[in-house]
Amino acid sequence: MATTGTKLPGLKPIPAKVDKELAGSLKAMQEALAIRLGQLGDPIDRAVTLRELIDSGLAVKLKDNPFDPNAGLGPTDFGPPDAGPGDLSIPPAPVSLTAEGVFTQVILDWNGTSASAPYGNHAYTEIWRSRDNNLAGATLRATTTAFIYTDEVGYGETYYYWVRYVSTSDVQGPFNNTNGAEATTLQDIAAVMTELSETLADLPGYNLLATSTTAATIIKSSSQPSTRTNGDPLQPNDIWFDTDDGQIYTRNVANNAWVAGRDATLVNLFGTTSFTGSTLTSAMATAQSDIVTVTNAQSATATSVTNLTSTVNGNTSSISTLNTTTANINGDLNAMYVLQVATETNGSVSSAGMVIGSNASSGSGAQSYVQFRADKFAIWNGSSGTAPFIVSGGTVFIDSARIQDGAITNAKIGNLAVEEGKIANLAVTNGKIGNLAVTEGKIQDLAVTNAKINNLSATKITSDQLDSARINVDTLNVKHFADVSADIFNQTGGTVPLAVYNSASQYNGSYPGDQINSVEAVYLPITVNNVRNGATYQVLYSAVLGDVRNGTLQYSFNGSTWVSLSPVVEADAGVFRTYAFMWQGTLTGMSSSQETVYWRMNFNVSGSVHNSTYQSMYVYIDNTT
Repeated sequence: MATTGTKLPGLKPIPAKVDKELAGSLKAMQEALAIRLGQLGDPIDRAVTLRELIDSGLAVKLKDNPFDPNAGLGPTDFGPPDAGPGDLSIPPAPVSLTAEGVFTQVILDWNGTSASAPYGNHAYTEIWRSRDNNLAGATLRATTTAFIYTDEVGYGETYYYWVRYVSTSDVQGPFNNTNGAEATTLQDIAAVMTELSETLADLPGYNLLATSTTAATIIKSSSQPSTRTNGDPLQPNDIWFDTDDGQIYTRNVANNAWVAGRDATLVNLFGTTSFTGSTLTSAMATAQSDIVTVTNAQSATATSVTNLTSTVNGNTSSISTLNTTTANINGDLNAMYVLQVATETNGSVSSAGMVIGSNASSGSGAQSYVQFRADKFAIWNGSSGTAPFIVSGGTVFIDSARIQDGAITNAKIGNLAVEEGKIANLAVTNGKIGNLAVTEGKIQDLAVTNAKINNLSATKITSDQLDSARINVDTLNVKHFADVSADIFNQTGGTVPLAVYNSASQYNGSYPGDQINSVEAVYLPITVNNVRNGATYQVLYSAVLGDVRNGTLQYSFNGSTWVSLSPVVEADAGVFRTYAFMWQGTLTGMSSSQETVYWRMNFNVSGSVHNSTYQSMYVYIDNTT
């Protein structure tokens, strides 16, 4: 209801006794005021008052203070009406949150395969994360209007994630779950390689491997050598085999003298005990079980076994070697070297070993092999002191690898992230990709024999054709077709044209209107082939008719059972006139062996009356609908 306003005084006329120039000014002011009051001119030029805005609901008075004409209006005296709190319904909880660690990033995905939120007033999604699986300790990581998010966290990091929706009215929904979605990024391979190298450097023997730059050399000579066989200077640990008596000498650490060595085989076999008589004979018999050479006319076998063992308080370390060779008259040959080292302490046993062998057979050819057993295995770079290839705990670490030509018959990759990939020529016979996201992809030459793409979005297809028997989409937006020839599958499993039609006409006499036909019968039989079940039809019947009743348009799939359509053809103008009738509908109920539809105009049903000079019928069927 409008409020009572201040009463406006009337506009008094300009006094007659006023200066002419002043009278003109007063008249102009009077006209301007009359226009603003709506008393003159176009009413839409009238001024609108604050009271009218309040009465119309377009504004509200924010303060109830008495109006002071000298103070004017303040910024908070009037304002727009209150729009209300908006939609305060609570958004639903997100579903199917997944977190996948890829290199240094965690990829989050939620809301399933839908591209829109499951409620109407969605604003954005909050992403929370924590080091522990504890929602109470989680912090807000980011907000996004999308339904996928990539979190950069670095190598070897583990986080737990939660998400929740926020509406346009700033109403927060529940989190997706109380338990977080866990994701761990990959380890920094360079750091792992460095750590393993440092661990291996702490193992016994590392210094020997790292500092030994020159291997010992065996020199065969009948006299004391002063240089190596190739003329190089002698080095510590070089070995001289005296060919005169078989004595072995080693070069001392100071590299200034040869030191005669004991017969290592005899020391291992007999020990340092002095033997006499039968005890020496017994010891030699035992030794022969370790060093055996057997030769006969058919085969020869040589075996050598050495064992070094140290034991203190039940703690034992040992080194064992086996050298064996066999040969027979049939050409079966075998040579094998076995080295094993082991330690045992408090019931815990650790061992490492190496087997080098070669065998040959007259029937199957020859082969050689090298096998290792160890908890850790490394190949060292002597110049850099690092290990570019390490096997540790059943995992192979390669610092840098180059593959000239790689062929993989069956490959399984759980998660693959390629920052920049170039494929010169890719041929895929049968490819299935569950979920593929490509930010920017360039494929120079791609041949796909059988491919299914669930969701394809592209602004350009640069090739001049898309070779596919079907594109299974609900809507396909195409701007232009050029010289299109197409068909459509029907209920028989074959193909039919997109549209088919037929027509017929009938009249009596030499030309239309020459003779009146008044026989109640069936007229204009039409057969239309290549029809798809579910097609739509349009039938146009035109005729020059006099008095007609109950003319019925009918169709049949087998030529014997007919379907009658409405309306019927009826006319009673008293004279012959031209009439046109049209029927539209859908053809349903065709079996898998039917694709022909028969049509006719029947004036032979109950209550029919027929008088015509000319009739025609046109049947058009659209197979695409």
